[in-house]
Amino acid sequence: MSSQDYCQDKGAPTGSSLYYALLFAPPERRHALTALSAWRREVGSVVPDCSDAGVAAVKLNWWHEEVDRLFQGQPRHPVTQALLDPVRSLELPREQFDQVLEGARMDLEYGSYPSFRELSVYCHNMGSAAAHLAVTTAGYTDPQTPRFAHDLGMALQLGSLLRNLPRDLAAGRLYVPEDELRQAGLDRDELLNDNAEPEALTALLREQADRVQGFIAHARDRLPAADRSSQRTGLILLALQERLLLSMAADGYPLMRRRHHLTPLHKLWVAWRTARRARRGRAA
Repeated sequence: MSSQDYCQDKGAPTGSSLYYALLFAPPERRHALTALSAWRREVGSVVPDCSDAGVAAVKLNWWHEEVDRLFQGQPRHPVTQALLDPVRSLELPREQFDQVLEGARMDLEYGSYPSFRELSVYCHNMGSAAAHLAVTTAGYTDPQTPRFAHDLGMALQLGSLLRNLPRDLAAGRLYVPEDELRQAGLDRDELLNDNAEPEALTALLREQADRVQGFIAHARDRLPAADRSSQRTGLILLALQERLLLSMAADGYPLMRRRHHLTPLHKLWVAWRTARRARRGRAA
């Protein structure tokens, strides 16, 4: 299997949101964006996929060393081999690779976050740093466009955490701020055992979803018209995230019992429509 095929299977498997978003990416940047997604998924899956914290720590150390090798021009892994040319030609910053690695290490060291202030640090590392790399790879002309990357990454990371709340809880990680949980009159065990008071739980989950929607709106507002076409992959991912939020809201946020999905046809339609509008200089 070639490094490109490996990255496609890992970073943008058929049917995934990124698969449809990348269908409309600038062709000359598609492989690089796919490789970035694959690297992010490799690193981000280390802790969730390891039942032993010691093994996870060893794997994260290996990935840190592999990023060293990447920037020295000697990568070993298919994903970093695919990233070698983009790192050189686009001058992707090492700092943002390290931030993603730090975010993955936070998964290993923290099981909860006292408030959104602390959680936002995690989301910046795992989400916004990766989004900055993707925005740079896709290309931009307006110096204000990197501001779009921050809110793009926050929206996608928080949306993923909300959708995966039951899975993460079962693994011992809670990504709802503890102070917001207390304000809702709920505790961690009630969430884990699915016996929380329904109205309080719905209100809490709605609050989390509203925060995601806020970052989606901010991201769109911050993207200059001149770069909407080149950044259409990010705009598509935001549009798909928004559709998931609408589906959750329509069902009353039964997120502890059911995982929401968009159909492939729905994803394709949203991606096509968003890309078409982006090419015309429109954000959504």
